Amino acid sequence: MNPFKSPTLVMAAVLLIPLLAGCDSMTYDALDSDVVVEMVLIADEPLPPLWLSRTVALEQTIDLEAQAIGDAEVTVSLRGSAQAPVRFLEKPGQRGHYYPTADDHLVEPGGTYDLNVLIPGESISSSTTVPGRFELLSASLDSAVYQSDEQLLLTITQSTHPGRELNYFTIVTESLDLRAEQLVPLAVDVLETDEEATLEDFRFNGSPLVSSGNFDVHPDGTITIRYPWIGVIAYGPNRLSINAVDDNLYDLIRSQSVQQGGSTFGPGEIPNPIENIQGAHGIFGSMARVTYDFVVLRPDGASS
Repeated sequence: MNPFKSPTLVMAAVLLIPLLAGCDSMTYDALDSDVVVEMVLIADEPLPPLWLSRTVALEQTIDLEAQAIGDAEVTVSLRGSAQAPVRFLEKPGQRGHYYPTADDHLVEPGGTYDLNVLIPGESISSSTTVPGRFELLSASLDSAVYQSDEQLLLTITQSTHPGRELNYFTIVTESLDLRAEQLVPLAVDVLETDEEATLEDFRFNGSPLVSSGNFDVHPDGTITIRYPWIGVIAYGPNRLSINAVDDNLYDLIRSQSVQQGGSTFGPGEIPNPIENIQGAHGIFGSMARVTYDFVVLRPDGASS
């Protein structure tokens, strides 16, 4: 098993949650031609594209182009806003990929967004409340030797979310110089022993869900995160993304984690993931994030 193929990644743009087409990492009541929606909003960033496809039966080969759904009517609206709903349209040659017609809308922290998708004979809807904006106040290091005693400490303000006392985060590490010779020893071992692994699998590495209660919370409400070396995949420049997730991502990630191991459920008892979407599978969620670039040096002090 490749430890770097984490379900909490996807969100590359956001987390790389493996929802596409075959849904082979999930258990569903029905797996024949169910609609799958994928879209994650990021606070203070432009509206992202939406991916629309259908599942296939487990014994069938996944063909992303064949499973893509075209000619759908897609709108996203900010609840309570006088602004008209933003329409999403397919781009030529990109069936199933829908892009916003308004490129000047930045996702509003704390705002609630509604998604509506109309396919002939099918109607899909969902909503998400975007986590509040938060800030990176300080970082203790800009570079360090891999697995040294020096530990990167990141101090952030807290995000806010209605009805929630704790913040829930994923921490995603992206290699900005991904080459086979840059991989750390554990990643090299996986690449050499896992026949299904490719170099691109190691671009991102994501943590499980963690709450603000896992970190040092100071009297002023700020949080200090101790970044673990296990998050590093490659030497050289890395980008850390601290992602505060909404309820939809929180529910999907934690319920999908149960399916992928570590649970006490027996065969046939594993529950479906919690998706918070009506008329389809998948995710319409949101997050707020801060990023920090950090150089990981080899034990000999070189970065490459």
